Amino acid sequence: MYLDEGKKIIKRYVDEGLLPGAVFAYVTKDDCEKDCYGYKALLPEKEALTMDTLYDLASLSKVIGTAPMIFKLTEEGLISMKMKVSSILEDFPYKDITVEDLMTHTSGIAADDKNYKKCKDPEELWDFVMKEVEWPCKRKEKVIYSCFGFIILGKIIEHYKKDIPSYFEDVIASPLGTSNLFYRPEDHGRMKDCAPTEVTEARGIIQGEVHDGKAHILNGRAGNAGIFSDIDGLIRYTQMILNDGVYNGKKILEKATIDLLKKPYTEGMNEIRTIGGWFFGDPNQSNGDYISKHSLYHTGFTGTSLYIDFDRGCGIILLANAIHPSRDHKMIEIRNLFHDQVLLKADEVNG
Repeated sequence: MYLDEGKKIIKRYVDEGLLPGAVFAYVTKDDCEKDCYGYKALLPEKEALTMDTLYDLASLSKVIGTAPMIFKLTEEGLISMKMKVSSILEDFPYKDITVEDLMTHTSGIAADDKNYKKCKDPEELWDFVMKEVEWPCKRKEKVIYSCFGFIILGKIIEHYKKDIPSYFEDVIASPLGTSNLFYRPEDHGRMKDCAPTEVTEARGIIQGEVHDGKAHILNGRAGNAGIFSDIDGLIRYTQMILNDGVYNGKKILEKATIDLLKKPYTEGMNEIRTIGGWFFGDPNQSNGDYISKHSLYHTGFTGTSLYIDFDRGCGIILLANAIHPSRDHKMIEIRNLFHDQVLLKADEVNG
């Protein structure tokens, strides 16, 4: 019902050869509607898409994994958002940067630096982040979306919990009751269950390994990318957020923590972000024309996105491997059209 018109958008782009396929869902606090259309893989041969296909979430990992793990560290009393990063990581040279700065993309660290590709292992990449990445503006001056900032947050998680994948399993995935939400599919024997992403000269068809180059150097244990999930894993996560941190009677995050997500932290800057890096009711993103003022939105480079609407009490999940086999895609266009159709239908049904 909610997805009927949205599915027509996906079908059109798949049938025109502009998208391999997609799995999608409309989610409320206690219910969901989900569907799929298209293919899991186009190369080396076409493979049918199923509802349990695992997708590389790419930068959705920031808000699905890193941000809630940082929140758990605050709930455990280990850190606070106002804490200086240098008081946690002894080798961090920027003394005024706080955890909150990193969590809102307002630290001033550069958006990217392709010289990271010269790094051969996690140690070299961390050294590169600390010594070579530029900081083009002062903290709180403007929003600069940066994977480097979330790599630093990942390092904070490792400082306290040693291993990002294990801590994520303990505090997020396991309490959600899903075995289809994790880092490093190879550790779970699930590589073939993953939708492949880009075909590259260096890595061939990337399947079951994180696509992101920085996270790949970090062996899939990273703060900026690395989580794989099927649609059900994200449905459960979305319902947890909509239910003030509780899923199926189990508290995963405190209500007070969820409340932190319901206000903007970057008012007056170039983007409207809330804590954890989400866009917050920002009308200039690819989530359509009918978004609510109190809403969260984030995307992943591979073709994934999650929209959570506090005013309507719903969520919209779109999982696609749009960069398979190449980056020649129309995902921004698709996202806008898809969200418009689903939200219009939701308003029609719910009055």
